[in-house]
Amino acid sequence: MDKVTIMDFEGSWLSGLATLVVKDEKGNVKRIPCENGPTVRALAEMFPDVIGPGHTVNMAAIKGKKIRYGMDDFGLVLGWISPAED
Repeated sequence: MDKVTIMDFEGSWLSGLATLVVKDEKGNVKRIPCENGPTVRALAEMFPDVIGPGHTVNMAAIKGKKIRYGMDDFGLVLGWISPAED
């Protein structure tokens, strides 16, 4: 997978659903469905200070960060997710 840049993360801790909004290297914006908890935990492993008070996501910790990701069999982002090296 090509590198993408995180633009936004929209999720609901209670529902477990989320959307990771990314921009690819060609400038195309994609909205990727994902599971809230596992995605946030994966991002927190890669970047410091991702998890904020009250189960919130600190957008300043992830916005503009480059990642690579893979889709699982259900079309969710957490086939795998990793930081993208420049």
